[in-house]
Formats: sequence, structure tokens, C-alpha cells
Amino acid sequence: MGFERMFRPIAEPGDAARPLPIRPVSPRLGARRDCGSAAAAFAPRTILVWLCGVAVALVPCGDSRAATDLRPLSLDEAIRIALEQSPDLATAEQRVNAANATIERTDAAFYPQLRMRSGYTATNDPVQAFMMSLEQRDFDPTANFNHPSTTDNLNIRFQAIYSIYNGGRDRAQREAALATTEVQEQQLAAARNSLVLEVTRAFYTIRTAKLLVDVEHAATESMQANLDVARSRFEQGLALKSDVLDAEVHLAEARERGVRAQTALARAHTLFRSVLGVGEGEPVTAADEVDGAELDELAQQDVAADIPQEAPPPLDVSRRPEWQAAQLATEALEQQLRVAFGGYLPRIDAFANYDLNNGLSRGFEDSWIAGVNFEIDLFDGFTTRSRVSESRARLLEAREQLRRILLDLQAEARQAELGVQDAAARLAASARSVEQAAESLEIAKQRYAGGLALMTQVLDAEAALSAARQRRIAARADYRITRASLDWALGRPWQEWR
Repeated sequence: MGFERMFRPIAEPGDAARPLPIRPVSPRLGARRDCGSAAAAFAPRTILVWLCGVAVALVPCGDSRAATDLRPLSLDEAIRIALEQSPDLATAEQRVNAANATIERTDAAFYPQLRMRSGYTATNDPVQAFMMSLEQRDFDPTANFNHPSTTDNLNIRFQAIYSIYNGGRDRAQREAALATTEVQEQQLAAARNSLVLEVTRAFYTIRTAKLLVDVEHAATESMQANLDVARSRFEQGLALKSDVLDAEVHLAEARERGVRAQTALARAHTLFRSVLGVGEGEPVTAADEVDGAELDELAQQDVAADIPQEAPPPLDVSRRPEWQAAQLATEALEQQLRVAFGGYLPRIDAFANYDLNNGLSRGFEDSWIAGVNFEIDLFDGFTTRSRVSESRARLLEAREQLRRILLDLQAEARQAELGVQDAAARLAASARSVEQAAESLEIAKQRYAGGLALMTQVLDAEAALSAARQRRIAARADYRITRASLDWALGRPWQEWR
């Protein structure tokens, strides 16, 4: 098998969803199975062939949609759809909106509070009747104060209150709300980056599944060709019946692997649509992109770096949204500690009231009052002390968690870097292994045709080529995914993941 044949497309578009053909065993060969002890010895293998064929016929293959009905998406298109459709991102965005509303609520403390209150009262209580008459500026010195007549009053009050100082709690509350909002924004960015990574992984999983379907399809065709050759040589008396039976068994196994590959592709499509947030009703798939030489060249650059045997310096993860969110959460707790300390400090408020009072039979009379209140808790049953202790403990806990997060993120980034080097090494080695396996298979076929090799040698070489192709496909996908994982671990924007 030449170099061109080895790297040509294994299947035309549309072949990925086409069920693999099931070719029944020749009746003439089946009749010969009844002859001789050699045939009896291979009876269990013959049963295996038929069972595999029945299993292939009964198991549904791949996605129910035809490959031509699926709309291919590039990776950038898939990412943009996921960013627009993801319910997880929509949930995170609403958390940001809620945090912004909290900031508006804390801002209210820096504005005066204006209220209007109105009420109507009627009484014959001596004290209340006396006060109402004074508020209406209608005091009658000749009235019977012990037994006043029914007195009524309509009061309209306008009140203004402004907090001049409350121990810095209002400002600390606002700073804590600002930090909390930024935490939610960073968590939104982290969710966005994680979603992009999941889309990238699902995208290349489909690409891998498609190529594996093609590999198994090509392997099935090649196994069928091997079976045809074995039958021809057996009929000519140039091969043993065991060669035919071995070829049949391997053909059935290849068909079974083809079914599994189709099922894996269908599952990859389901995962892809779920990650995109479009559901099963949207017929989308990953676009087929040609892996050019630039991927192999990039892998050679990555694998050129030796894996350090000593502890390397930690990677910079300061751009990770998770790290920034943890820092901001710690800052918010620092502000909450300041809020708790404010309980030890005085509170100063300014106020002003403007009242209108009317006894319904007379016109409104107005009055006003204004002043400043000073208040401090001399003893609150240790409430403030307990709040300060609780806030301080939460802050110290957050600082220790911050250290833990930094260590975890650095370890995550180092693992991603090692993953890139491993995938690059496997990708660099896989190209040569495919070429060698293809050459070995071609030699084995030629030797078998000349009667110089056994069918088992051809089948072993066939299996080795399929395995080499699978490793190369997996290495390509792993390399792309691990590079995306490294970019994600270092906190790079997804637009830079190229």
C-alpha cells in the first residue's frame, strides 16, 4: 500500500452514517464445513461468525439522520452558538444583574430618605384632644379639659432623614457589593471559558469519531478483500480452510467495531448538541477540517522541549477568572469586617419633619421640626463583638482558601502543559507508525499471495494498521484538546486559542 493510498480520504462524504455492509458466508463454503475433522475443530469459530453477523444486523448504526442532513459548523461557529444558547451562561448573567441591583441598594444609603405619611384620628381622650387642638392652633382656654368633646385631626407629614455618619458601614457595604459584583462577573468569565473548552472537546470528539468510523469502514472492506483472497486460494487448494475461517472471524469483528464506531459518533453528536444548548432537534455536526502540516510542525515544537525532572517554576495563572474571583471574594469579606467594626462607632443622623394638621372644620395649620440625632451603643450584649469575630474568621478562612486555589490552579496548568507535551510526542510518533504499518501490511499481502505467509500474518498486519491509524487520529484530537486545555488553564481568552 503506497503513501498516497494510505493518506487518501478513507470514505466519501456521507459514508459515516451509512451502515456497514453484511456479506453472508458463501453457501458452498458452508457446505464444506461439514467435511473433515479440521472443520469440526473450527465449529465454535463458525458460530462466532454468525453471531457477530446477527448482532451487526440488529444493532442500529449511528445517528438516525443521514450525514448529508447535518449542518456542519466550524469551531468558531459552534463556540458562538454555545455562548448565545447556553442556559448556564444565562444563569450566570442573571447573577451579575442581581449583584448590580445590590450595588444600587447600597447606594441608597448616601441619599436622603424622603417620606410622606398621612392619617386621620378622632378621640375624646383629654391628652390627645388637647394636643390636637394645639397642633391645629385652635386652643380654647374655656373648654372643659377633663371632658372634651370629640376631637378629630387629619395629619399630613413630610419627613426627611439623612445619615451623616454611621461608623463607615455604608461605605464598606458598598465596597463589599462592588467586590461581589466583580466576583460574579469573573465567575461568568470562568463559566464562559469552561464552556468554550467543552465545545472544543466535543467538536474534536466528533471529528475523531467520524475518522474512526472511516477507519473501521476501510478495515471492513480490507477484511472482506482478505476473505475473498482466502476463499479463492482455498478453492484452488493453495490454502487451508483455517485461513478462510480466520478471515471470516476477523471480518465479523471488524463489522462489530464499525457498529461501535457508529454508536460512538451518535453519542458524540448528542453531547455536541447538548453543549451547544440547541437540543436534539437541531441537526448540527462538526465541520470536517483538513489537518495540515502546520499541526505536525507545531507538535514538533512542543515535543522539542524536554520535560523537566526538577520542580519547574510555577506557571502564571493570574489571568484565570477563578483566581481573580477568589481575590475579589476575599476583598468583599474584608469590607464585611469593616461593617462589623462599625458597630463600635457612633451614628449621626439629620432629620426634618413638616406637618399639616386639619380638624376638617378648619383649614390646615402647618408646623415643622428639624434636628440631629447622635447615637452610640454603650452595651449591646456583645452582639458587635460576636459579629466582628465571625467576620474575622470568615476572612481568615477565605485567605487560606485563596492559597489553596492558587496551588490548585498552578497544578492544573502544569498538568495541562505536560498533557500538551505528551500529546505532541504521541502525534509526532504516530505518523511514522502508520507508514510502517501500511508498508508491513502490503508486504504481508504480497507474501500471502505468493504462498510465503499465513493468513494470520496478514490479519495481524491489518489489525496493526487499523490500530496505528486510530492512534494517529486520537493523537491529533488529543493534541488540539490539550492545547486548548493549556490555554484555558492559563486564563487566555478563547479568541487566542489558536
